Amino acid sequence: MVDLLLEMRSLNIVLWAEEGRLRFDAPAGVMTDAIRAELVARKGEIVAFLADADIAERSTVRITMRDGIRLAADVFRPRRRGAVVEEPLPVLWCHERYRRAETVEGGVLTKLDSQPWLKEMLRNEYVVVVVDSRGSGASEGTRRIEFSHEEAEDAFEVTEWIAAQPWSSGRVGMYGLSYSGINQLLAAATAPPHLTAILPQMAMFDLYEFLRPGGVFRDDFARNWSDLVRGLDTRAGAAGTGEGPEGPAGYLAGHQGNADVFGQAAALEFRDSVEPVTGLAPYRDVSPATSRDAVSASGIPVCHLGGWHDIWARDTTLWFRNLDNPQRMVIGPWSHNNWKNEDLAREHLRWYDHWLKGVDNGVMAEPPVRYFTMGAGAATGWKTADTWPPSAARPQELSFGGGSSGTIRSVNDGVLAGAGTPAGGTDADDDGDAYTVDYSTTSGPTTRWSDGYAGGFHYDLTPNDRKALTYTSAVLSEDLEVTGHPLVHLWVTSTHPDGAFFVHLSEVDERGESHYVTEGVLRASYRGSGPAPFDRMGLPYQPGTRDALTPLPPGEPVELVIDLHPTSYAFSAGRRLRVSITCCDRDNAQVEEITPAPVITVHRGARHPSRVVLPVVPRA
Repeated sequence: MVDLLLEMRSLNIVLWAEEGRLRFDAPAGVMTDAIRAELVARKGEIVAFLADADIAERSTVRITMRDGIRLAADVFRPRRRGAVVEEPLPVLWCHERYRRAETVEGGVLTKLDSQPWLKEMLRNEYVVVVVDSRGSGASEGTRRIEFSHEEAEDAFEVTEWIAAQPWSSGRVGMYGLSYSGINQLLAAATAPPHLTAILPQMAMFDLYEFLRPGGVFRDDFARNWSDLVRGLDTRAGAAGTGEGPEGPAGYLAGHQGNADVFGQAAALEFRDSVEPVTGLAPYRDVSPATSRDAVSASGIPVCHLGGWHDIWARDTTLWFRNLDNPQRMVIGPWSHNNWKNEDLAREHLRWYDHWLKGVDNGVMAEPPVRYFTMGAGAATGWKTADTWPPSAARPQELSFGGGSSGTIRSVNDGVLAGAGTPAGGTDADDDGDAYTVDYSTTSGPTTRWSDGYAGGFHYDLTPNDRKALTYTSAVLSEDLEVTGHPLVHLWVTSTHPDGAFFVHLSEVDERGESHYVTEGVLRASYRGSGPAPFDRMGLPYQPGTRDALTPLPPGEPVELVIDLHPTSYAFSAGRRLRVSITCCDRDNAQVEEITPAPVITVHRGARHPSRVVLPVVPRA
């Protein structure tokens, strides 16, 4: 194919692909019947090749920061009929943590290869710029801590550098997933004059709540992520820029001093813990949530993209609730690394056509919240709302009850019943279900917490439920939509002054198998509640400081209020709901193993009403 194109070029025959057709421009008399026949015979092959090869011109550059550190960047400029578009265009850029480009056998793997939806942005004549963040990829510098103020200041300078380039119209937006989503919000907090709009995809809000939800350390994710970035930062393979020293003699030398991310995370147990090297209290000083007021003050329009199976589903809703900017929130049936390219292209084009090109496409005239109800089907799953949580949702309580649901041989096989007296009507005030802590329990090795690597969706919780306390509803007579933030109230006692309580909400099918919907966790000594420094939608907030720890009193029932990750899920008629409780999730969180294993009791009845509160949207 390359030989053919070179031959055509030598004859001054210009070929390009346009809307699936092969076009050409040739000097008079050059296009012979033989050449025409070959082009016709290989049309499909040529069009497919040109559609990608001719979509953009890639150039590399280093952008010098205020302290002399140089960041490596790829610039992709759209082509039109094979020629680079010369007039200034709006620009989308990504502040990349995971290498903007890789050197591979036979060439370079760029973000256009790993994120094909970007090609649609180029076809719609946006310039795309990808920049390795400081201390990573082929950029110089050292990372003393993640989400640093230096990184945010870099974003300010890169934005203004882009705006000043001759190929830029001066209207600049950002894109990116995960860390690159967070980087957009940190950039907005610095209010670059030319940052016109952002579209953070699955961005963390509260660093503490992510690493230590309810006081429980998510060590598995922290270790895996630390190993990932350490390998990316210190191994050769990031594509250079062709100017200045490269390899270990250049940018890699600075990366050797990057912080041990897992070591930092493991040592920072409390919200007020201080990192000794930097002197910062990361949960207070660099958590993305601390930038919320500055982001609001910037006035920069924000479109939040999230997924119900994402590690940061709650965070997406918190960003939406805590900003005053022109904004929109879209949450779909997605996980952290499981998106459809057409979904990404559609959302980015609508948002940026409006804000960067001035297209009146109605995106800001729609309700600001768009979400998908899982289990409702593709035809009716997408819905809109004016607020989050949707105002139509009403709390519905299901109480933990004695007796047997007959659906599983678990530790207790209890029931869930409507508000008021639990099923059977015989529960006394001191009734409860005892459970000897089983440290082998796990929701599995491929969950939402491992999603950055191999996460699942509605995975089977039945093996875990067999080792758990379970409370299962009767068969549903009609579909039940749960949209919002479920709450679980547990009244517990324990033979040990502390312990973690993992709660899973699942759907039980006709065969008796339970399928994951959502979850929450709370370490009992962290149960203290206080006013949140941000809008937490009325959900419980644990201060998480050392002086706020409160051991469980021996023999005295204590209420734990656990908010589960938000969801929108249609439980089907003919199926059941289940709440399961364990004290360990071996593959996903760090729990201290006590010998002998403690015995906990979940109490139920009028005085100690353990229950789940579901945000139910009534049927239309």
